[in-house]
Amino acid sequence: MNVVKFEADVQRQHARYKLPLKCVIDGYRYNCLDWSVGGIGVATGKTVLPEFKTFPVDLEFPFDGFVFTLRVDAQVRYCDPAKGRTGFQYMSLTEEKLRFLRYVRDAHLTGEVITLNDVLDLSSRSIDPRSRKKDSGSQQPSSAERHKAVARRILRIAVTSILGLGVLLFLWGALYQRLWTFRADESLVTIDSAAVIAPSDGVVTNIVTQGAVKAGDPVATILPTANNRSITVLARCDCIIQDAQVGLDSQVRAGQRLLSLSMQNAKPHVVAMVDYSQALRLFRGARVLVELPHGEQISNATIRDLPKLTSTDLESGNKIPINIDVGDADLSSIVGTPVTVRFVQSPWTTANLPEKLNNAVSTSGTESQPAAETKG
Repeated sequence: MNVVKFEADVQRQHARYKLPLKCVIDGYRYNCLDWSVGGIGVATGKTVLPEFKTFPVDLEFPFDGFVFTLRVDAQVRYCDPAKGRTGFQYMSLTEEKLRFLRYVRDAHLTGEVITLNDVLDLSSRSIDPRSRKKDSGSQQPSSAERHKAVARRILRIAVTSILGLGVLLFLWGALYQRLWTFRADESLVTIDSAAVIAPSDGVVTNIVTQGAVKAGDPVATILPTANNRSITVLARCDCIIQDAQVGLDSQVRAGQRLLSLSMQNAKPHVVAMVDYSQALRLFRGARVLVELPHGEQISNATIRDLPKLTSTDLESGNKIPINIDVGDADLSSIVGTPVTVRFVQSPWTTANLPEKLNNAVSTSGTESQPAAETKG
C-alpha cells in the first residue's frame, strides 16, 4: 500500500529567518545559518553530531553595544557533514525564553530589529525625551498614604539623628576618658593602725595574735640575748590586734615591728598610690569611684586629705599615697584586699590651680608624709 505524503505533512512548523547569530555547543562557537522559534540551523562543517542527542546551546544575539546570551536545550534532528549543516530543535522551552524568541522574531518582521554589519540594531523605535503624560484616570494619593509618607520621612530623619547623636556621644566618651579621668596605679583597703616595736634583740616567748587589748595590757614578751631577764611589751591604746608580723619563738631585732594594732573605733578606708604627675591634677578637685573586688561600686567616696609635696618629691617621679574615705560603706571584711580607684574630673572646673599648687607644694625640702598611720 502506497503512503501518500502531502507537502503540509513535511512543512516546517516555524518559519526560519537569517540573523547574524552565534551559538556555543559543547565548548565550540558556530555560526547560525538560520533560526526560528522552534529550532536553529548551525554551520558545523565536517563535525558529526549524533542524531537525537540533546546539547545545552548558548544562543548569542549580538545587539549593538552588547551581546544577549540565551541558553536552551536543543536536540540534533539531522546532521549533514557534506553540506556542513546540523539542524537542532529546542526542547522544553520556558515561557520566558519563548517570549523572548517571539519578541526577536516579531521585531525582525516589523523592522524594529535590523541587521547592520553582523550586529542587530534597533532602528525604528524612537525614544521620546518628553515625560510620559499622566493618565487622566489616575487618582491623587489618599490622606492615609500621605500620612504614611510623612511618617516614613520623619522616621528616617529620627533614625539618622539618633545614629549621629550616638556617634557624637561615643566620641565624647572616648575623649572624656582620655583627658579627664585617670586610674590609680595601686589601691588597697586598709585601716589606721599603730605599730608595736621590739625594744631589744631577743626571742619572742609570748605574743598576742588576735582579739582586743586595753592600754597597759601585755601583748608580747621578749627574752633578750644579752641576759636572762625577759621584757614585757605593753599596749599603749585600747585597740584590736590587726595582724602579727612575727610568731612565737621568733628571733627579732630592736626596732622590728611585732604587731599592728587598730583603734576599736577605727574605720577602714582606701589608700591609692598615684604618680606625682597625676597627683597634681587632684588639686583641681576630682570625683572618686571605688570598684570593689565583687563588682560593687562606691560612688560617694571622697579624698580624705592631700599630702604636702616637696620639689624633691616632684623631681623623683615616685608615687604618693592618697587616703580615700568610703562614706558609709563597711569594708571591715576586706581589709588588705586590692580595689580599683578611678578619679574623674569635670572639664569645666574653674578652681585656681596655681594657687592650690603653691599651697600644696612646699619648697622647704621636707619629705612628704606617708599614708595616714596613728602613732602609738
